Amino acid sequence: MSTNVRNGVNVDNLMTAIESVKKDPANGRLTFSVRSQWKGGLKAQHTTQSYRVGPESISHETNHKLMTDEPREILGGDTGISPAETLISSLAACLAVGYATNAAAQEIELEELRFEITANGSLEGFMNLGDARPGLSDLSIKTLVKANASKEQIQQLHDYVNEHSPIWDTISNPVRVTSSLA
Repeated sequence: MSTNVRNGVNVDNLMTAIESVKKDPANGRLTFSVRSQWKGGLKAQHTTQSYRVGPESISHETNHKLMTDEPREILGGDTGISPAETLISSLAACLAVGYATNAAAQEIELEELRFEITANGSLEGFMNLGDARPGLSDLSIKTLVKANASKEQIQQLHDYVNEHSPIWDTISNPVRVTSSLA
């Protein structure tokens, strides 16, 4: 039996996963956890923990690590990707997942996929100066897609991916956040 792989995505497994969630939406529930530890200055190390897909708790084969820091101009040491760049990288990564899987399901072969994301904000909110908000104020995404599809098919794929991106949705809509001291 041959494996149906397109854009690096196992299409048979994708269809099986879709059917599983259709049959029981609880199979699509996700939980992710990260442990973060301050490393001095503005640096922190973030390590993946176990995650949950449906009823199953799973451990990564290797706990992945990411170092963050701020640029020197924002008092950091520039030894890692900044938190803002981490956020927009997460959006780009999620969009890439959306393009790869949805193109694969539509029998579209991706030849090239690239994102240029710009985020704007201000330090005023972080520094409690005036009434500016501390977060980013806007994001702009330029997407380059080369594929064996018509412009109309690529536009439909683009619109669908943007509309169904979990990270896009997370940063575009209010999310309940709680925090407690241990």
